[in-house]
Amino acid sequence: MIGVVVLTHGKLSEQLVATASMIMGDSECVHAVTFSARESLEDLKKKAEDAVSLYGEEGCLLLTDLMGGSANNISVELMKTKNIEVVTGVNLPMLLEAIGYRSFADSLKDLAVRVQAGGVKSIINLKEFFEKRAIKKA
Repeated sequence: MIGVVVLTHGKLSEQLVATASMIMGDSECVHAVTFSARESLEDLKKKAEDAVSLYGEEGCLLLTDLMGGSANNISVELMKTKNIEVVTGVNLPMLLEAIGYRSFADSLKDLAVRVQAGGVKSIINLKEFFEKRAIKKA
């Protein structure tokens, strides 16, 4: 099974994984990697490498929080040597999509594309949404 590793600043990754578990139940092959201000980049790199190394041929999808951030920069290095795809800007709908779709994905790349699209689709201005809906009903 394709692994999912959520790699973020602070404990955001742990909270996203915990919330996904609350919604979908516990999932196999999902890991949270945290990074505190007290840790070095080498500490983060080691934790990320350890998490990614749990997944063999099928590889894993890394979800990071911020383009250009430490977690993302470490992921760029990992992409050079590991079978991973990285999607940045992680949100809860992206993680739910990754967990729910990965057993149906044709490939790791397919999963990454679907998760990215799901994340974008989930960002909605609620006021505009309801205004457009009201216009359609009129």
